[in-house]
Amino acid sequence: MLPFTNSKNQEFFRLLRNKAENAVETANLLSQLLNEPARSPELTPAIKELESKGDHLTHDLFALIHKSFFAPLERDDLSSLGVALDSVVDAMEATAARISIYKVQESDRFLKAFAQILRAQCAELVAAIDLLAGNKVPQIKERVIQINFLENQGDETLRNALVSIFETASADPVRFITMKEIYETLEQATDEAESVANTLEGVIMKHS
Repeated sequence: MLPFTNSKNQEFFRLLRNKAENAVETANLLSQLLNEPARSPELTPAIKELESKGDHLTHDLFALIHKSFFAPLERDDLSSLGVALDSVVDAMEATAARISIYKVQESDRFLKAFAQILRAQCAELVAAIDLLAGNKVPQIKERVIQINFLENQGDETLRNALVSIFETASADPVRFITMKEIYETLEQATDEAESVANTLEGVIMKHS
């Protein structure tokens, strides 16, 4: 793995880090929405804007990959990281859209738990990209482990949420259907963050 030292490699780092920071910004806005769903008219368009920003950054990353003779990582790894980071934001934006469509007005402990998990995962992604740029391969493993641990918390949160809403499904089937979809989309977002971690782990294995 080439260190991100020359100007061209620094550009790769800048784009990857901007994508990770965009995920953090999205997670922060989504956290506000999950805590106060009634703010959807204000927050959902802002989250959509960040999703579009991520798409533009991915386009810039792919353009740089295609025009560069040398790259700090294998091109497939750079592409996979870009796509995986995009997928995290896409899943968070999909959650915001569903909250808007279904006109969710009140939060609950499961939505708040997912908010904390996703904010923590995205913060770990930024830390991991910084370590990648510094060619600090062993330390990246610690970030990967933490992201995976948080994903496991997401799995547990989904299970508990489904148990809770199933108990009242017969009394309010519409709420059961809508909240089930929202919880599952949130869990998908934690899975997508784990996919970034898995890609990073693949890079580590190649260069350890």
